Amino acid sequence: MSSSIAKLLAPLAALALALTACSGNSSSSGDGPLEIAAIAALSGGVSANPEYADGAQAAVQEINAHGGVNGRQLHLNTCDMHQNATESANCVRKILADKKIVALAGGSDIFLDADKAQLEAAKMPVIGQWPVSTFDVTNPLAFNVNGSTVVGFPGMAQDVVASGAKKVGLVTLDLPTSDANRKSIMQIMSAAGVQVTADVRLSATAADLSAPVQQAIAGNPDAIIWLSFTAQTPVAVNALRQAGFKGTVAVAGAAFEKRSMESMGSGGPVTLSLVFPPAWDTSTAYGKQFNDDMKAYAPQSKLTELALSSWLGVQMFAQVAGTLPTVDRASVLDGLHKLAAVKTGGLTPAISFAAKTPLPYGAIYNPAYTVVHVVNGAAGWDGKLYETGTHQVLQPAP
Repeated sequence: MSSSIAKLLAPLAALALALTACSGNSSSSGDGPLEIAAIAALSGGVSANPEYADGAQAAVQEINAHGGVNGRQLHLNTCDMHQNATESANCVRKILADKKIVALAGGSDIFLDADKAQLEAAKMPVIGQWPVSTFDVTNPLAFNVNGSTVVGFPGMAQDVVASGAKKVGLVTLDLPTSDANRKSIMQIMSAAGVQVTADVRLSATAADLSAPVQQAIAGNPDAIIWLSFTAQTPVAVNALRQAGFKGTVAVAGAAFEKRSMESMGSGGPVTLSLVFPPAWDTSTAYGKQFNDDMKAYAPQSKLTELALSSWLGVQMFAQVAGTLPTVDRASVLDGLHKLAAVKTGGLTPAISFAAKTPLPYGAIYNPAYTVVHVVNGAAGWDGKLYETGTHQVLQPAP
């Protein structure tokens, strides 16, 4: 990746929090089940996503149905942190205290920065979380093949530029975590000569979106990038259409099923930011296996990229654990650092945890993003993985 691309993406890595604490050593041996855990907001709050647990559990059940890992069954411990910092800390404390749990696999926890010191003291591997914290993005204990917002949002901005838009309205949450994404998008627009007609900061608790909608459309933009919580997004798209906006609305797509995407696009074109092939896609080996597993083991769950990410996190744990004579936190961590060919079944380009990431984030190993375009109410994906920063097509790996 060129220095100009790294410079463009670097602001997204400028995050930091640290506390100090301690924890004990971890161990797991014998013929009993291999214990892993996932933390996520599974209920409550504005961004609860129970499919994090559903995706991880579907992977566990599929692996167990085929003999487990070297004959040992997997057991998943889930902890619902309700998008609450105190409950997140309680989840981490409980998981680290159980020495049988050898890794976090899947899930997503925005509050992990506050538990950085405890996780480091315990040397707990964190595999395939949906990365939303500084810990997820930069810490050597974290291993992510999902670039989340730090890859997907710049990629979406590049897609908007490639569409030919000359004027863009930008709406982002009025939160510190949005600052880096906003800056990166602004840089992409500026470099392409695209005018940002509005820079609207949206309250995370806003229910009435009429004022930000009017601000977003005031400059007659060709497209609007609207990045808010999942619950606000379809409401915003509908409000923009009711206000007369007919151009493309670009939004985060990870938490939406295909039918929800198509519903949002019924009144005009919508672009959705992703980092994997769409969750419903079965053209790749792992895409098909994920869909089969969800149908078999979690038929009522949402088929979203969040579920797919958790499912893949468990698959990656099983891959590395299968190479180890003894499975504990230390051996899993060592095995991950030596894993030169991460199996992602066509969901990503070639990934190596044994080599330095090409991105300016130490724990994000996948530079690829994808986009779904909804036109006339039909969602479609062009079948391509694109490199963030260059918009070049990347080849999927087995």
